[in-house]
Amino acid sequence: MNKTNLNGEGGFTLVEVLIALVIFAVGVLGVAMMQLTAINGNSVANRVTQASVIASDQIEDMLSWNYGDQRLRESTNNTYTLKNGEKRTADGHRIADGGNYELVWDVRENTPEIRSKTIDITVIWQHKGRLKTLTLPMIKIDR
Repeated sequence: MNKTNLNGEGGFTLVEVLIALVIFAVGVLGVAMMQLTAINGNSVANRVTQASVIASDQIEDMLSWNYGDQRLRESTNNTYTLKNGEKRTADGHRIADGGNYELVWDVRENTPEIRSKTIDITVIWQHKGRLKTLTLPMIKIDR
């Protein structure tokens, strides 16, 4: 509010300036929180994208394997210990990206049709102490 005193000079009172500074500070804090949320979201998106690329690479490798390859046999006898100590039963396992990601795959033979295999590739990683997974399915046909 613009005030005029006895000398004809105008200005703002100290209380008005302090209120304006508080409102400005609240706005700046809100923008800072939005920035932190965006950075965290980008980090999560980067990890999911990396997991997707790793799973896609594994699918490409598996497509080049023969249908009868030992690595594509259905078996529930394989138990793997993940980096975090968790035990996981799967038909195959490998470590990717310098140990930051682990892959396991499960094979179901004659699914969805006879002479085909459905393979679920699961990529596992940790983010902020929590286990995250991404699973991509593929179908391999005996030609």
